Amino acid sequence: MNIRKLLFWVHLIVGCCAAVFIFLMSITGAALTYERQIIKMAEQADYPVVLAAPQKALPIANFVALAAQYATENTPEITIMRDNAAPILLKDGRKTIAYLHPFTAETMQQPGAPTKIFFSRLRAFHRWLTLDGKFSGSGRWVNGIANTIFVFLALSGLYLWLPKRLHYRAFKQKLTLGGHYPTKQVKHYQWHNVFGFYVMPALIVMAVTALFFSFKWPGQTLKHYTSTAMNALPMPVKLPEHDAAKVLSIDKQLAIIQQHFPDWQNIRFSLSDHPSNVQIFKIDSGNGGEPQKRVSVAQHTITGELIQQQSFSQLSDYRQARSYIRFLHTGEVFGLVGQTIAGIASLFACLLVYTGVMLSWRRWQNSRAK
Repeated sequence: MNIRKLLFWVHLIVGCCAAVFIFLMSITGAALTYERQIIKMAEQADYPVVLAAPQKALPIANFVALAAQYATENTPEITIMRDNAAPILLKDGRKTIAYLHPFTAETMQQPGAPTKIFFSRLRAFHRWLTLDGKFSGSGRWVNGIANTIFVFLALSGLYLWLPKRLHYRAFKQKLTLGGHYPTKQVKHYQWHNVFGFYVMPALIVMAVTALFFSFKWPGQTLKHYTSTAMNALPMPVKLPEHDAAKVLSIDKQLAIIQQHFPDWQNIRFSLSDHPSNVQIFKIDSGNGGEPQKRVSVAQHTITGELIQQQSFSQLSDYRQARSYIRFLHTGEVFGLVGQTIAGIASLFACLLVYTGVMLSWRRWQNSRAK
């Protein structure tokens, strides 16, 4: 048995063993394609109604004062969004603990809650095979193994795709669909080859990046071979009493930030229980999934001067790589076009599973008939 034939049988056997899990990951991945946009629309539907007469949101200082009423485990953060009707978010680490009405500062219900719950459970099933939205170590392990097999299938499939004889007619047959197929087996074989070739680059990227979510060793390996050093922003230092009165209001500080970054979509900043010389602002000018459009800025609280900026390119190699890996998996790093490509590739992955299983089934039937 030559190498090509051996690889074919391994490709067939392991593909059939992992077919169900690969299909489930692919179909749920396709369903998650526009998760960010759908959630955003659901949130906006629950935003306060802006009257015909111009309405102005309350000063951010009001929300800073309200934040002191909430008990938090970590240093609380406030997030403001560009939409005038969007609530002000009060966060404790990654958890949002309050949605504050932009015009009244009253606590609101979570906007788009049913849609968020649906997608969080769908995402949990995609990652961990759970139906209740909770983490499952065993589910992550099973999906991780299936995803590792998927990487092997993608790479071995590309090798098996190569014609035995490298000439124009053979490549044309592998790259184009025919108009008529004498049998379903021929049709499935052609679909498996043609569609598999065109979507395989995207599927390889998605499968390899998914390994970082399933196992710890890819991240640890990446960290070992990349630099983690970077120039940190200055740490805030408590001001003496005679300088505390000179600190610009948070609204004036934000106005300066917004002037320097006119394309901002959301701005985050941490709260402090004492006046400091520096305020750190984190500005996102993208869709939330484009790390290259994020920047952190250290602003002098008395003069309003921007002391130092930390763009995405100034982060450590490791931080940049992990951010790209996270959003390459969903295609969001390339915006709406990237998401669409990832979604289409996920749908065609379902087709590849189907055609691969059907080809294997007919091969098994034919072997029994002999």
